[in-house]
Amino acid sequence: MLRERVGVPVIILATCGLLTSACGGNADPAPSSASQSGPFTPASALLPAREFPAGYQRAELGVVDLRDQNAAALAAASTAQFDPPQCRPTADATLNEQLDPSNAAVTAWQSSSGNSIIELVTTVPRDIDADIRANTGECARVTITVTTGSTAGAGVVTENQRLTPPPLPTSLSLLVKSVATTTYPGGKTAVAQTLAGYAVVDGVTVQLVAVSTQDAMTDAKFAELFTRAVTRVAGSVG
Repeated sequence: MLRERVGVPVIILATCGLLTSACGGNADPAPSSASQSGPFTPASALLPAREFPAGYQRAELGVVDLRDQNAAALAAASTAQFDPPQCRPTADATLNEQLDPSNAAVTAWQSSSGNSIIELVTTVPRDIDADIRANTGECARVTITVTTGSTAGAGVVTENQRLTPPPLPTSLSLLVKSVATTTYPGGKTAVAQTLAGYAVVDGVTVQLVAVSTQDAMTDAKFAELFTRAVTRVAGSVG
């Protein structure tokens, strides 16, 4: 099966496509689905191919690629203006700098329309409390203004909605829906929906992110997939 390179990092959701075009490049191969028997590894806890929706094909995205793409987006975001300013993605930055192939595994899927689903499993715990602060309350609506680069002057308005999580084998979780409207210099606009689930199970982080620009996945379908991802991790580390 021909694998395309996926162009949406799993961490910087609303702003990656705007702030950095360094998506793609050489990726270490996506790990294949593995049996849950034997010692725990992040790769063994990833969802098998059969769990992903019809119409999506596996795309190339390795841990090193993911970390580098996210680092580029975080660097770009560091020069952007955030309103409110306290809504910068601190959990993303802390987790990303610790990722490497020895402690993480990633799988990526992409539809013909360019929608993507990315799952990350890592033994590095994610700061769920920081995610909650960055997506709720005063951060339910965030405006980002780009100040440098080819898209300087562009703005992203992101509406964040915390969703009620399904029953999960952990209390450390967050399910959030974000709709980002980007307005480029000259007036052109683009809208993207992101559904993101974060959970930490016995110190192991599982992240599932679905980014759509059309024919978006429903909240219910995403919650089902996230539940399966978290349950699989819980079964692997238990």
